[in-house]
Amino acid sequence: MDKVEELLAKRKWAKDCLRVNIAEADQIISRGQDGKFKVALLQSNLLGKKEDELRDAIKYIAPEWWGDDDTQVILNKNVQCKRHKDKNKEHSWIIWLGDFTGGALCFDDGTRLDEQYKWHNIDGQIPHWNEPHQGTKYGIVLYRRGTKRTKIHNIMEAIRKKKEQPA
Repeated sequence: MDKVEELLAKRKWAKDCLRVNIAEADQIISRGQDGKFKVALLQSNLLGKKEDELRDAIKYIAPEWWGDDDTQVILNKNVQCKRHKDKNKEHSWIIWLGDFTGGALCFDDGTRLDEQYKWHNIDGQIPHWNEPHQGTKYGIVLYRRGTKRTKIHNIMEAIRKKKEQPA
């Protein structure tokens, strides 16, 4: 896990993301010419296709079901999310790394998860949120995309295709 933590610390993190469903209202801004494109001022992104070293390091510590093409990885840095339900309908796995205190993941059913350096299997359909934390907190979320693609996946795929087009 030390290697994963080291790579997360070295990673270049975007200052915003498309995950407005987890952001508080004061963390959401408008972008684009018409101002209709919303982004969240959170460091929460899908693992990049070119982040092979980090992908391999996560795969090494991941639960045994990792491996098929439908496995998705969301990386979080210092994210405190509001109460929400995940768009993914299947269970997810989450682990927290870093030098931090607090930040428990709480669920409406009373479940409270805060153990670091351990994978937790969660049902994201149960509304959940994070408590505040101090320090640097990295979260890794693994889930299977399945056949249903979310709006975020469609946008990310369109951005990727645009980048691959010759200028």
